[in-house]
Amino acid sequence: MHYNSAGDRLHKLKIIEGEKFLYLDSLRIKMLNSLKFYIRKVKPLFYLLKILQDKRYFYYLLQGIFTKPKSRRFLAEIEASFFKSNIRYSPDTELIQKNSYIENPVYIDSTEAYKIKDSLKNFKCHDLEIPSIEFLVTKKPSDCNVAYYHTADLFKIKNVLEIAVNKKLISIFNHLYKCDPIIDYIGAWWSFPSNTAHGTQNWHRDIDTLNQLKFFIYLTDVSVDSGPHSLIVGSHKAVFKTSHDQKHRDEEVESLIKEYGCKSFTGKAGTNFLENNFAFHRGEKPKKNPRLLLEIIYSRVQTPFSPRKPFIDAKNFEFSNILNENRDLFQKIVIS
Repeated sequence: MHYNSAGDRLHKLKIIEGEKFLYLDSLRIKMLNSLKFYIRKVKPLFYLLKILQDKRYFYYLLQGIFTKPKSRRFLAEIEASFFKSNIRYSPDTELIQKNSYIENPVYIDSTEAYKIKDSLKNFKCHDLEIPSIEFLVTKKPSDCNVAYYHTADLFKIKNVLEIAVNKKLISIFNHLYKCDPIIDYIGAWWSFPSNTAHGTQNWHRDIDTLNQLKFFIYLTDVSVDSGPHSLIVGSHKAVFKTSHDQKHRDEEVESLIKEYGCKSFTGKAGTNFLENNFAFHRGEKPKKNPRLLLEIIYSRVQTPFSPRKPFIDAKNFEFSNILNENRDLFQKIVIS
């Protein structure tokens, strides 16, 4: 009887200690977020700290000063001239120049999309607001609105790599920008039903680098209630005052929507679209059903959002043949 009583007290102590740890960790995160909030208010200090943390932010911030389409096109041509390559014609280039996007440039059937989704179920994801807390999507916290997978885990899925090296996508980038791309980033995330728009669920332009295209693939069926990706058609050519990380409400871009029109992408899993992400776009907040999206970013100059250091040793990598055959695409990711 005495043993059970002592055991109960020990068990209760462990629970208290666990709750204490969670409380202190939560307090630490809140304090760090508060500190980040106030540092962000002092822009020069914030940018200096970013550059010291990662030198790629210097280029990222420098090119981000230029937000007018004409000046960005001029600078993009200068950047591309340093990476000259043989130009491969693509008939789809005219379409993306006109509309900012190409819908279903690559055929991906629902079975393949579901296979990628199924491959992700055993990988942990994290809330962008609290990246230190990881969880399986089936056990997500109730207050989590967006959950991201780790890039390194996506490289463990053969289908993802095979899509990323698709020759048609590479040719479109090559013909559009007159240079070959690198794969800057591969990501996937869940968006869950919410009453409030979070981050990129607001209208915005990506001002990450000068020569860039993003390829999106739905890994779930997406209807108007599932948070479809929306884009203001042809708005990569529009002069509109904005800046890095600036988000815009519907009423702020109302004139653009009236002038250019808006496209919402819905469809079965496997639906995909290639996008000039300088066009205004957003992921609608899901109303009823969650959405899983795969993103592959092609650029010429590496952004701060790609892995800081190469993380794949091609010699010991399961799909090393894909990497070795496309070494130029993966040059910033593979350990040389």
